[in-house]
Amino acid sequence: MAISIVTVADLRARLAEVIEQLQRAPGPLYVTQRGQARAVLLPVDQYETLLEQLEYLDDSLEALRSKQRRESGRERTEALDSVMKRLRKRGRVSR
Repeated sequence: MAISIVTVADLRARLAEVIEQLQRAPGPLYVTQRGQARAVLLPVDQYETLLEQLEYLDDSLEALRSKQRRESGRERTEALDSVMKRLRKRGRVSR
């Protein structure tokens, strides 16, 4: 995949064209200012896909951590009905 780069000045002058280009050739478009990368532009669907992947990875990581805690004895699980009975008995939850 070729790296696409545009300067802030060029982006300002050709914004509509650059956005249209992103739709035709999806991928990251790096925006530079004074020779330094300052931002990345992505088509909305690509951005949303990345967010979904991050959420999935975050959930997967948390599941692995929880499994490790259970296996090491630092965390235990209990059936919901058992927890609810105990809370009702203590008056913490209404029926």
